[in-house]
Amino acid sequence: MTTKMRAAIRTGLLGTTIAFTKDQPHPLPDTAELKPNEILIKVKAAAINPVDYKLPRFIGGKGVGFDVSGVVERVCPTTDFNVGDNVFGRVGISSGSLADYAIVSTDRVAKKPEWLSFDEASAIGVAYLTGVHAFKLGSVKEGSSVLVIGASGGCGLAGI
Repeated sequence: MTTKMRAAIRTGLLGTTIAFTKDQPHPLPDTAELKPNEILIKVKAAAINPVDYKLPRFIGGKGVGFDVSGVVERVCPTTDFNVGDNVFGRVGISSGSLADYAIVSTDRVAKKPEWLSFDEASAIGVAYLTGVHAFKLGSVKEGSSVLVIGASGGCGLAGI
């Protein structure tokens, strides 16, 4: 396995500048072990949202991006995922999806349906789940009336 990878990282004093590098350390060197309930994903596609480039490094971590889809490359012993599974979901603060590899908690990913492309699957995460969460917070139930403003974005599309 390679020791370096391509990645988008937050740089600068406050970490609000984003740089693209080919020299980012691999998130899991060959000798390192995954924590319980973690998997290593070879990233096939990643989506970017406004939150990704607005967060400073001290809040969002060094890596950029949350939404990801890819192929499982390594697994911890306590997971239902297997090497080679196609998955999609959200990475945690410590990783970043705009990279060649990402470490993801198994409670933040799901197996990708075959009918979804990697690009489509990576676009579901933050925006779509934010829209769905808004309905839960608003106690929207079958038969409720909802006005969706800005339905051209991911949050609004979840409402339609």
